Amino acid sequence: MIANLLFIHGAGGNHRIWINQTRYFSNAIAIDLPGHDSGDGRRTVDEYVEYVKKFCDEKGLKNIVMIGHSMGGAITLKFALTYPEYLKAIVLVDTGAKLRVAPIIFEEIKRNYDNVMELMKKYAFSEKTPVEIKNKTVEIMKRVKPEVLYGDFEACDKFDVMGSLNKINLPTLIICGKDDLLTPVTYSEYLRANIPNSTLKVLDDAGHMVMLEKPEEFNKILEDFVNSLKDNSMQIIH
Repeated sequence: MIANLLFIHGAGGNHRIWINQTRYFSNAIAIDLPGHDSGDGRRTVDEYVEYVKKFCDEKGLKNIVMIGHSMGGAITLKFALTYPEYLKAIVLVDTGAKLRVAPIIFEEIKRNYDNVMELMKKYAFSEKTPVEIKNKTVEIMKRVKPEVLYGDFEACDKFDVMGSLNKINLPTLIICGKDDLLTPVTYSEYLRANIPNSTLKVLDDAGHMVMLEKPEEFNKILEDFVNSLKDNSMQIIH
């Protein structure tokens, strides 16, 4: 059986965040969390976990390598703790075991949403990332309503599995950008130190959107990881 690669986007994102991965891996599935394409969002990571489980059940997905970015990483962590039987391995991208959000962010979403988008260009990328990539990413995020992004950040702010990481018994790859200001490298180092059977890869000249900033390096690291899993039937294709 070929591995199911299930990509989970972060706060304010959607499946388009993974465009460089869905084009590369033919067995990639990138979902839209509720409210990020249509409808209403959620306000807790647990609610998003239940949505992802329902999606997996409806599609008959098992033996999954779940790849989560930022809030999607939080969802992946909680999914691994709650429903490990669905998973073959997990990949945590620019995320942490706890994701506190500064109060000013909530205030700014209500006051001036366009300014929040401009702040994303400043803080979510390495200074070396081309402006075209920054602009395209922000255009993706603008598709999401302010109230959905607000709920996403609420979910992040409530999230904390720092005391449970040692219960994760799955091969785990951790990827982060060296220049990430939103979830600094120390967050990923904490995950590496506390999740058994985990590996950390830090990419130079990349920030919080590492899969968009360094797609070739990201894809190669992910491909090597999945191909290293013990079951030879887990080979991925592209």
